[in-house]
Amino acid sequence: EWMRMSDEGRYGTPGAAGLDYQKFELEQQTPNANNHMDQTMEPSLTDNEKNEKNNNLEDELISLTSEELYNTLKEYDALQDKYHTVLLLPKESRREVTAGGRDGSAYVLRCLKIWYELPSDVLFSAMSLVDRFLDRMAVKPKHMACMSVASFHLAIKQLNLKPIPAEDLVTISQCGCTAGDLERMAGVIGNKLGVQMGHAPITSVSYLRIYYALFRNLAKEIGGQFFEFYQQLIKLEELENRLEILLCDVKTTVITPSTLALVLICLHLDFHIKESYTRGSPELKHVFEYILFLQQYMRIPDRVFTCGFSIVSGILSHYNGQNKQPYKQRLVWRLSSRTLRVLRPTNRFSTDLPTIDEGISNVIDDGCRSRTESVSSEEEEDWPTSPIIPIFEQC
Repeated sequence: EWMRMSDEGRYGTPGAAGLDYQKFELEQQTPNANNHMDQTMEPSLTDNEKNEKNNNLEDELISLTSEELYNTLKEYDALQDKYHTVLLLPKESRREVTAGGRDGSAYVLRCLKIWYELPSDVLFSAMSLVDRFLDRMAVKPKHMACMSVASFHLAIKQLNLKPIPAEDLVTISQCGCTAGDLERMAGVIGNKLGVQMGHAPITSVSYLRIYYALFRNLAKEIGGQFFEFYQQLIKLEELENRLEILLCDVKTTVITPSTLALVLICLHLDFHIKESYTRGSPELKHVFEYILFLQQYMRIPDRVFTCGFSIVSGILSHYNGQNKQPYKQRLVWRLSSRTLRVLRPTNRFSTDLPTIDEGISNVIDDGCRSRTESVSSEEEEDWPTSPIIPIFEQC
């Protein structure tokens, strides 16, 4: 039933977002039908473009004053409940999506994000769609792969990024559906969740960037070696990578995005401060006081902050331990029967020919013999034969 495009929302209200998505699809398809042939499966951004985009984003954050950053936090705080939900998924179930199924889909989307070299906003927007759709609708496990990749496809369009062909997403993600199924599922998600094109959702990475800029302003006010310490060791890209790891664990959904981002940057600061400063350093007093100020400013209770701290530290320690698995996607190579028949006897492709020693000449005592007096190698019984069988003889 998820393939049916409904013109009304879940509660009978007009599905304006679904119609918006359909209009967006028509605008993308009408200009030129041949544009799809020019799009390849290569990454969307080159390394230089990606680095330049990250630098531009960081420069924009640095240029903002603390007052402007606080006003942005207020705007985010008013909208974060709209894009956040708490997921309570079973560990084992045949009829419902499990916590492992959700986390596995998150890792697949992270693989797609890395493959296409997309910004972190795409992954966080896609997982926001996935979590909210799982909370609102009863999704079967067999539809989870299609739904998650469709959310990724929809998030790219929602952020007005370079579109990726649905056929490529289906092929690389191996979600087991067709491109048409992916488009229809994206339309259902956009209709049910009220997705508006061009409006980025408020996620934990949005808060993380604001916190990063605020702590940088604090380090600049403290000055001295602490500002150099912050610039050298506290990197926004590294923080975003750690936040992506947390996003792939369903336990972090019980923490609000504002709390999750603040806990992560505090944990990251604590790790580097312990290695560079002693407990009695005067710089640490200003940092700890500012952390308490931000906690009160965001109205985060001590109990919630402590609980979030334990969850985040547990996930990161588990990730950095022996069970570290950055990208869990399993790749299955589909081969034809003929190719499989040729490749299966791998033991036949090893040679037993002896190694020829360098510098040793096997010249006959009588001098160079003529071609007519040469002895065939087939007549020598001691000469080893190669077990290699030509490929054309096996087909």
